[in-house]
Amino acid sequence: MSSPAGSGSVTLHAHRVTILPATRLGWWSVALMVAHVVLVLAWSVLPGGAGLGFACGVAGGSTALVAVRRRGERAILVYAAIVPLALVVLFVLAELLIGHG
Repeated sequence: MSSPAGSGSVTLHAHRVTILPATRLGWWSVALMVAHVVLVLAWSVLPGGAGLGFACGVAGGSTALVAVRRRGERAILVYAAIVPLALVVLFVLAELLIGHG
């Protein structure tokens, strides 16, 4: 595709959005997101599960951000892995600013 004046060409790069990740970092972020959900939901059965789940949420979200920014990952599940990171950050901020009491 060229410009109307014919002075050069414009190349359009379409990033394909998929459901499953295409990079190793993308797969790691999805696995850590699943671990986050399982551990936080099993907190009453597994002692210390919520803390470990929060750590998995932070690690999975951080990995997802790196996969998106540096590796060009465009999978929906990788974007979904950023949600637990945001929830953990909001939870910690709420605890620091409001607290229990």
